[in-house]
Amino acid sequence: MRVTEVVARFAVAGAVSEDSAPAIRSLIDTVGVAFGGRDAEATRAITAFAETEPSAGRAVVWGAERECGPSQAALINGTAAHALDFDDACPSMPLHPSTVLWPALLAVVDEHTDPARLVAAIEVGNTVMRALGEVLPMDVHYGRGWHSTATVGRVAAVAALARLRGLSIESTRYALGAVASMAGGSIANFGTATKPLHAGSAARDAVVAVGLVEAGLTAAVDQLEHPKGFLALFGDPDAAALAALPERLDHWARHWSQDWSLKRYPCCYGTHRAIDAVLELRAEVVMRDIETIAVHVHPGSVRPLIDHEPGTGSEGKFSLPFTVAHALRYGRLGIGGFTDAAVADAETRALMRRVTVHPEPSPAGRPELAGRPYALVRLTTADGTARERLVTIARGDARNPLTDDEIADKFRSCVTARGRSAAAAESLLTQLREALSVPGALAVACASLRGGETAAPI
Repeated sequence: MRVTEVVARFAVAGAVSEDSAPAIRSLIDTVGVAFGGRDAEATRAITAFAETEPSAGRAVVWGAERECGPSQAALINGTAAHALDFDDACPSMPLHPSTVLWPALLAVVDEHTDPARLVAAIEVGNTVMRALGEVLPMDVHYGRGWHSTATVGRVAAVAALARLRGLSIESTRYALGAVASMAGGSIANFGTATKPLHAGSAARDAVVAVGLVEAGLTAAVDQLEHPKGFLALFGDPDAAALAALPERLDHWARHWSQDWSLKRYPCCYGTHRAIDAVLELRAEVVMRDIETIAVHVHPGSVRPLIDHEPGTGSEGKFSLPFTVAHALRYGRLGIGGFTDAAVADAETRALMRRVTVHPEPSPAGRPELAGRPYALVRLTTADGTARERLVTIARGDARNPLTDDEIADKFRSCVTARGRSAAAAESLLTQLREALSVPGALAVACASLRGGETAAPI
């Protein structure tokens, strides 16, 4: 199977949905969480480093009074969008598509960009990311410790940029070949400031690969399928999966937005079903009476999580005991819940020690859950009473979605948390809602991504 050519042909001319609604929702969500992540450790470090290497250009650093070259903007904005672990997710596989795709795409738009082409590009990126994730397959890839958002994300972002930039099939094959040689990102860095750097690096490398090819660079045109190429190095694809790629691209082009979740909580998606369950149970118990908190989850949910007590707010995002205990104690889990002080709090620590995590394909007596993502939380009180809640579909999943009002509230909370006024946040929200459908609105929205309360159109 000539995988590189198949992906390139789809990127350049494959049929995608013309419905802009999912693209608008993902744009609003991504920009919001990126504004929220502007002051995170990773974003601050990368921004400070970038200032030592000034980059000329008109690309906007979101939430900052600064313009720079496209690749540098993609690096900073992609890192910021992933810094809170509040960005979107795929329920079927461990991917955060928008945190790579939007920073890469918006880094190269200008006042002449056709919003319809931008919608098609985000559709292409979401499609390719999921289809390649299946081909690897993802269990092998992620099981080896690769951060799939960074690895598969680079390839998908190049495909998206190829559609946006109108590349030829030949140039797209070169760009895919080039970016595949840049791929990397290790799960060992989850819970550290380098994890969000993975997303920013993926967005930057996609912009660089396409720019280099436009400047004349060539690469192996069979890089993805080569015996020593991307799929062989990062996965273990079988012949049937490779042969099915064209059909899977067609499938995901029509259905990617049904395999998509906008996060309700700013932490690893592997914790979300358990948090939902705890929040549902909270009203049924008296906190001081709780003796044990048993969390049964599918083994896939714990792959990205840490197995030791968190010592920092960042590690808390990858700890089931902490996220469950904090949600149980406070009845919510927002941006402010993941500080070092919150993780060190003595009462929360005491509650964490009552949490036990049980990774298993299905909990005892529930064989129908075998192979399905789930969380079953059982609270046992001092008198021996047990209450439990099963969650198979997290809030925010397309099958159990956040409402438009909830997405807007999430956006407002992220933007205002980092210094913008409520009025400025509302204005930016309105502009983003119109950016992909109202003529001229994309330029206005991109200009408003700059720091400060107001900005002129680009």
